[in-house]
Amino acid sequence: MDNSKLFEFIARLNSANSYEEIRLISMDFCHAFGFDNFIYGARIPTSMVSPQYISISGYPPEWRDYYVENDYIGIDPTVSHCFTKTTPVYWETILKTTCKQDQQVNKLFYEADDFGLCNGISFPIHCIHGETAMFSLATGIEAGKSRSHIQQTLAFGHLFACYVHEAVTRVPDNGILSMINANLTDREKECLLWTTEGKTSWEVSQIINISERTVVFHLNNAMKKLNVVNKQHAVARAISLGQITPQL
Repeated sequence: MDNSKLFEFIARLNSANSYEEIRLISMDFCHAFGFDNFIYGARIPTSMVSPQYISISGYPPEWRDYYVENDYIGIDPTVSHCFTKTTPVYWETILKTTCKQDQQVNKLFYEADDFGLCNGISFPIHCIHGETAMFSLATGIEAGKSRSHIQQTLAFGHLFACYVHEAVTRVPDNGILSMINANLTDREKECLLWTTEGKTSWEVSQIINISERTVVFHLNNAMKKLNVVNKQHAVARAISLGQITPQL
């Protein structure tokens, strides 16, 4: 594996300005490092019950359509792994364990194989603003013959996956991610933080030594930035997006 080649791809990602550019760079990375396909997906916690999703696909379009039509995201073990764990998962491990125990998962992988997605590795990405993402690399070579190559690509793929996610969050005019970078002021965060403790605006004003009217002003500003309808909604969204966190 060539470190200089990896750094060239990272440099390209650092200057990417669109999802399409990120897709093309990721596809070039795949081919340069011996893979056939990739996919990036992220769950953005803009809502507790209806989070939004971002997908940049280098998979065969026919497979993506089939995957979505059959709602395979709900049973895909690579997705559940990446959204709940921090370590990469080898598809071959799933083939040897989950596929033998779950007929639906076995069907999913059997059908993916027909589209040239025979083996691969998926990398989880967990971020400070609450978004969870995954980046997968796939090969059309069967598990036994591709195992060594995939293992050798572990470090390269993991690092590249992190830079892909960073590139996605930097794409300009991204409506879905705009709330992640809500740019709450320290005062707005402080007022929200005390609101999480059940304090009224008057109680917050006494704690941080400003007027109640000023507390209300800061909370209203935070609500506008977070695109919510009331204080409770603001608190929930600020927590889910990592805008406010437990204090040390």
